[in-house]
Amino acid sequence: MLCGPGLILAFLCLATCTNTNQTLTENEDSWVRIGPGGGGSTFIPTFSYHTADEFIVRCDMTGSYLTEDGGESYSQVNVPNGATAYAYDPTNRETIYLGSNKLIRSKDGGNTWEQIFPPREDVVEEYFLGDHANYHLRTKLSETDNADNSRIQMIRIDPVRPENIYLGKGDRFICSFNAGKSWHEIPLDAPLIYSYASQTGDEVYLFTHKSLFVFNRNDKSLTSNVLPEGMSPIASVTGGVKAEDGKVVFYSLHQRESTQNEFAPTDVFFTEDFGVSWNRIDSPLITNEEGGEVPSYSQIACAENDAAKVYLIANRYLSEEENGTRKFWYGAIASADAGEHWNWVWKGGGGSGQYGIKDGLDAENLNDAWVKEAFGGEYIRLIDVGVYPKDGNVAIVTDWYRTMKTMDGGKSWKEVYSQPHEDKTYTSRGMDVTTSYGVHFDPWDSSHLALSFTDIGFHHSYNEGESWKRSVAGVPGRWVNTCYWMVFDPSVRGKVWSAWSSMHDFPRGKMTRSPKWKEHAQGGVCLSVDGGGSWEPLIEGMGSDSPVTSILLDPFSRPNHRTLYASVYSKGVYKSTDDGHSWTIMNQGIENPTGSFELSLSENGDLFLVVCPTPKHSDGKLRRAYSQGAVYKSVNGAETWEQLRVTEQAIFANGIAVDPLNPDRLYLACWSDIFLSDLIGADVARETGGNELIDMAGGVWTSADGGKTWEQLLDNDLYVYDVTVDPYHPGRLYCCTFNQAAYRSDDYGQSWKKIKGYDFHWGHRVVIDENDLDKIYITTFGSSVWHGLSATE
Repeated sequence: MLCGPGLILAFLCLATCTNTNQTLTENEDSWVRIGPGGGGSTFIPTFSYHTADEFIVRCDMTGSYLTEDGGESYSQVNVPNGATAYAYDPTNRETIYLGSNKLIRSKDGGNTWEQIFPPREDVVEEYFLGDHANYHLRTKLSETDNADNSRIQMIRIDPVRPENIYLGKGDRFICSFNAGKSWHEIPLDAPLIYSYASQTGDEVYLFTHKSLFVFNRNDKSLTSNVLPEGMSPIASVTGGVKAEDGKVVFYSLHQRESTQNEFAPTDVFFTEDFGVSWNRIDSPLITNEEGGEVPSYSQIACAENDAAKVYLIANRYLSEEENGTRKFWYGAIASADAGEHWNWVWKGGGGSGQYGIKDGLDAENLNDAWVKEAFGGEYIRLIDVGVYPKDGNVAIVTDWYRTMKTMDGGKSWKEVYSQPHEDKTYTSRGMDVTTSYGVHFDPWDSSHLALSFTDIGFHHSYNEGESWKRSVAGVPGRWVNTCYWMVFDPSVRGKVWSAWSSMHDFPRGKMTRSPKWKEHAQGGVCLSVDGGGSWEPLIEGMGSDSPVTSILLDPFSRPNHRTLYASVYSKGVYKSTDDGHSWTIMNQGIENPTGSFELSLSENGDLFLVVCPTPKHSDGKLRRAYSQGAVYKSVNGAETWEQLRVTEQAIFANGIAVDPLNPDRLYLACWSDIFLSDLIGADVARETGGNELIDMAGGVWTSADGGKTWEQLLDNDLYVYDVTVDPYHPGRLYCCTFNQAAYRSDDYGQSWKKIKGYDFHWGHRVVIDENDLDKIYITTFGSSVWHGLSATE
């Protein structure tokens, strides 16, 4: 703990989010999530069949968000690895299905859930493994083989026979004809499963990437029709019944394989005869007749019972000005007449289309919260679209930062992630999709809190966390992606230092696989003298290519002449003795400082550093070798460092904490087993001898003698991100894991209990609430910050 003296092709994706508009004054037994709301990518918005006010959405950081009031508030449903598919029962409003590695069902509107596939009695083992502690399960059928790691990509509840449940999972079509009591499997990769209520026959339509299959409900037969070569493979597919004439229409996208990439030219097709014949949509807007270059589209979705209304997500749409200048557009294009006529309903861009470059415009018809001001004008990739089954005028579009809803066919869009206030601050509606590292307390103003975030930088509140404002003025543009940490000066009001990086998610191995990662790594230290309202970079001796991941202040140094320490994830440890205005590298004794991640300072002045494993690239090439993780100690203000021998086993330490009442008592948070591919990439591992599992000493370790000897306290298989020592309750510790749990110990780590009510998959740190010592904050990899009582189960 830093201290001192985180291709799914699915038809009819329905967005779900639920949570009440929570505040810090809510019920004492509940957890609330704080922050501005939104901030990350969201996917597969899926509506209920019964009301447009009920929908569910997932984020890319494992959380699912369920709403019953049209997006005014959300509750969060957490499953390890996150959801990959949703479905509402067409006949029962209270029944919802969520798919991931397994299928769970709620019969009470999302309050409680039960696992129905695979059956609980068939599950032999459940475990977490790898750098992101991915969830795995092994069943009786797979017991002698590898665990089944495929995920459910599609869920369809038959609208004629709701006891029929259809799943697409990996390369299998899985179905139940008795509401999940038993299951049948057919080898088939089905990205779209479709049946409709007005149907008189027994056909269920199954699209794979290259074929359309017809499954008979009664005799369980399967027939196929290969899709035309010019529209295969399918990149996205949707369909439904047109309200005007009762005809079924399917729409599909084909990204041309010859140039397939994230901006691949895309063709749009439709059929009204169940796939007997297909027609390419050659509307001038769809083909970009004026611009000359075929656009790139990623998703298409229509209203299941109003299917003439269809929405198309555009990744890249180029136009050319008279002077030859090319403009890059993105957004959503819609049709209300089954593809005969199209128009832009969300058009953003007009610039170079580069991330972080504000040379364009956000769409004009957005009634947005904080994201428009923060990132409008940059290229913002739209991700997904979901349409209310009964009315195609109601739809949700998601992008890198926000979830937006239209009630008028795209004429206007309103945020459904963050509540704006007149003072230009914002409160989360319960859809929190951000990675957070710390909660920071202003020693001069108890109402002033600050949060350090990935992707959205620094936010602070002057009303005890009720609402938040982003504040990055003065931070260099290439740094603002991530604020890893900050520290207030306890003696000078308004003075605060912060740690910034252009690269997020350190120390996860995916960030350093490229041999050129350091070329893109920017960052440094910033100083504010107005409480974080504005910033000034301080990088003399450090340089702007310094992604800083932690910063410490020596409380015994003189005000306005402070001694500061910073860890730079690429270079090592830096020290300043002049309030941060100049820096000196202090790496003597550190064998490989590249992965220098977190610093801690004891009451007696001893410094501790954790160094995380990183690949050993050389000559600009990817190699199989990697540097080991390590822990270091300095007793002379970082002049020299000594490596501490924790165990003979390999370690991947993320954080270290010192007991403020006993500087010889240390606690170390360690990651468990990872794959070599987690560090160097799957391709490199395969090409250099094959992948392998690296046996890591996970859990929590402790030393009672300043690091000379160590003892393991907590399960070796746990992926522990950080440890916190509670200075207000002697003997009390907290640790946060990527195992869907945080833990508390009241006996110096000899025994541990789970924190009650907290269940997010990926947790970062526990921070003691300095304004209410019975409460804690939990920062997370993808669910912002949780706040609540520290009670245990």
